[in-house]
Amino acid sequence: MAKDIGGLPLIEIRFDDNGDIDPDGERDLVAELDAHDPTDLLVFSHGWNNTPSIATRLYEAFFGQFPPMLAAHGVPGRRVALLGVFWPSSRWSDEPIPDFAPAADLGGVGGGAAGFGRPVEFEPPPPPDADMRALIRTGFPVDQRAAVDELLTLIDKRPDDLESVRRARELVQTIAAATAGDGDGEQSEQQPFMAQPDPDAELFTRFATQLEELGINTGDGGGAAGFGDRFRRLWHGAQEAARQLTYWQMKRRAGVVGERGLGPLLGRLLAQRPALNVDLIGHSFGARVVAYALAGLDPAAPQVRSVTLLQGAFSHFAFAATLPFDAGRHGALHGRSGRVAGPVTACYSVHDSAVGVLYPAASFLGREDAAGLADVTYRWGGIGHDGHQPGVTELALQDVGARYDFTDVDLANIDAARVVKKGSPPSGAHSDIVHPELAWVVACAGGLV
Repeated sequence: MAKDIGGLPLIEIRFDDNGDIDPDGERDLVAELDAHDPTDLLVFSHGWNNTPSIATRLYEAFFGQFPPMLAAHGVPGRRVALLGVFWPSSRWSDEPIPDFAPAADLGGVGGGAAGFGRPVEFEPPPPPDADMRALIRTGFPVDQRAAVDELLTLIDKRPDDLESVRRARELVQTIAAATAGDGDGEQSEQQPFMAQPDPDAELFTRFATQLEELGINTGDGGGAAGFGDRFRRLWHGAQEAARQLTYWQMKRRAGVVGERGLGPLLGRLLAQRPALNVDLIGHSFGARVVAYALAGLDPAAPQVRSVTLLQGAFSHFAFAATLPFDAGRHGALHGRSGRVAGPVTACYSVHDSAVGVLYPAASFLGREDAAGLADVTYRWGGIGHDGHQPGVTELALQDVGARYDFTDVDLANIDAARVVKKGSPPSGAHSDIVHPELAWVVACAGGLV
């Protein structure tokens, strides 16, 4: 039975990691739509969360902004229903829960190069405990789990010897090589640095440096750096590399769930209810879920009305007609915006260090291709850091009540850094998304106000 969110029904639907839908859930969804007969359906997909209850709290918080907004500004006669998408993702225990964990306003900290060198220090993330390690391993294919187990055990024990560090780097290479090649357009013939041989564990040093530049103390903070400090620093970098491997797996799964699960479901719903207006919303990897739903949407089905991507954790070139570094190629979702009647809007923030700093760092190529941080960040950047690339329509973030002009807009960017600014490293403001200004974007894109 649907939950009540200020008079709006919140329905739930679940997919497994292959994008297969819960058949009872689809029948319940159809029954709820029959009962409420909505004119408009807002569909939201969460990012990485390890329990359905966390995703439910996110949906209740974000969707809870709509009833007063629609009461004050809504178009008369519209009947809005809400759909929360649940899919199996995993979250490291130190990742923030969207808008529920206390967070500081970091200003420039975590905002890419502009935030580097700030005199703010945070404690490094702790290694995952046994329960978290068990959860993390389930996010990987069965044939990779032995390597994942060994890597996480090394990160937990953190031996003070170079051979252990090198072994951890070999494991990262092995796991990454099995995952590489699933990009949204940024990939090339050369494998990402994570998947390349690296006998000196330079990758771990790079990640440690990135953490330090985000304000995280990777040493013991006392006296001159010693032998033990060097290994502590490398293991902090190794842990961040392992986190990025998890992100790669969730990124791949998000695409599968969107293309094989959510997209076909929407196609069936729209075929049954061609007058239903569907607006898609996604956070983090959930943004990839709803974006790839467009690839799985039957081209003969009615269009969805709008797509809003909140701090999306996938390539900012995904919808690009031409890649700046390869004019003969385009983004993986190029042309899919044609299945959207209105805008595909990317809300982004420079304070999101998860997609602005660490996401591209995970995909560094060899030294010759990584001469400048700005170049690497652009080549491998996430859409939640600077929006669709290259240049598309840029709109200013509006307060509730101030209208957007989405007329004839296909792809749009909105710099949300004014509100998306709270959160500690390493993820920064990645999960700071429950704001009325962002709900207003969705309402305007869908013509609800």
